[in-house]
Amino acid sequence: METSHIHKKHKSKSRRLKEKLEAKAKEVAIQKSLKAHNKAKKLLFPKMVETIYEGKKQLHFEFNTLAYTLDDLFRSLNKKRQSRRRTAFKEILDHLYKQRCTKLLRNHEYLHAIYNIVWFCSSYVRDIKTWKRNSHNPDKQLKDLARHCFAKYDVPAFMFEAWSDSNRKYMMWFIDLGCGLSVKNLSKVPVRLTKKGAHYFLQAPANYTIEMALRRAQALAFGTDEIVADRIACSALSRNNFANEGFWETVIQFFMRQSMLDFNKMGEIIDYLTFSIQQDREYTIKGRTITSLTRQSDEWHVAQAIHEVNTRELYTWEPSISSSLIAKTKEKTNVKRYRLFELCSSKELIAEGRKMNHCVASYARSCCVKVTSIFTLRCASFLKTEETLATIEVDLRSKTIVQAKARYNKPISAVAKKIMKDWATHHDLNIGKWL
Repeated sequence: METSHIHKKHKSKSRRLKEKLEAKAKEVAIQKSLKAHNKAKKLLFPKMVETIYEGKKQLHFEFNTLAYTLDDLFRSLNKKRQSRRRTAFKEILDHLYKQRCTKLLRNHEYLHAIYNIVWFCSSYVRDIKTWKRNSHNPDKQLKDLARHCFAKYDVPAFMFEAWSDSNRKYMMWFIDLGCGLSVKNLSKVPVRLTKKGAHYFLQAPANYTIEMALRRAQALAFGTDEIVADRIACSALSRNNFANEGFWETVIQFFMRQSMLDFNKMGEIIDYLTFSIQQDREYTIKGRTITSLTRQSDEWHVAQAIHEVNTRELYTWEPSISSSLIAKTKEKTNVKRYRLFELCSSKELIAEGRKMNHCVASYARSCCVKVTSIFTLRCASFLKTEETLATIEVDLRSKTIVQAKARYNKPISAVAKKIMKDWATHHDLNIGKWL
């Protein structure tokens, strides 16, 4: 009996030792596999760039993947005619990888911005290989990269937007300003800028688009104050591609002369004047008063609201911001539920315009091409049916709330304003000074 017990004990000890050795061997194998995986992962991006750059065989990548975007960008650079840009693009990608700018290289929009920088590689003022990462933030990395490549002198913060734009004229402005050229000598500036206007252009806020900076400078040079200039900068005039510029110059001067200008009406009047100049190229505001323009604008907006369904094309579009917000408040026995969300079709805008008695339906095309987004703030309670408290316009390029209107274009309530501000903070949106 005792011998059998000793034998069993020895066998159990042997089994535990064997299991321990097997577990250790398994762990070593896992560590080896993990090391091999990490090594392959480290080599993956440079190898992918090298393969796409060489382009020796026809490659097919899944749509909207990183490889697909890189392949598309390299293909747009001809091997013979644009060999210098192709090589420069590969060099900058390799260098950014070595600098561990992984977030920058994984983002499709940033890759397009890097491509834009490379397009002007012949204008580099410093060797790309001397650039070093000094931030973990990819947005800051991109700005620092553009500064390193092109700027001997300070360039206004808002000008860095040029590299994320498709307008190469703005990129050339960035390069010229970085080399010390004055604003007055920039090519193809769409507005007339005096020496004073050129100074104001360089002083525009960092969150402005280039178009907004031009409008603000133009207005300030005419002698208006900053409040009016900022309202003009954030109006539709910064989103009209500077069409009919001679006419709009007279409009800005007209607004400047008004001592008692209702800012809530300015946007409506601009919408009305946009329609008027499109219908009649000879249209002028000469001899008109703010009273007559306001009356004509009001009449036009009413007519637009009545005929909107029959006269407008119908559009639908994808949401621009992850925007939904739900909040609750309780007053005694009445619970209120607030919803703030984006309107994503012409039909929704038409319904909103009818309910609120304003012309928000006219923004459908701008929403469709992602220039503007329209949001609605609604409140439901036990005592009342759902009520719309505000219609909110966001300029997507500057990420700024430029309008917030209650019914009949009246200012929004204090409660609606607080909810809007909380939502803006959560989504990193700016709010116009005048709201």
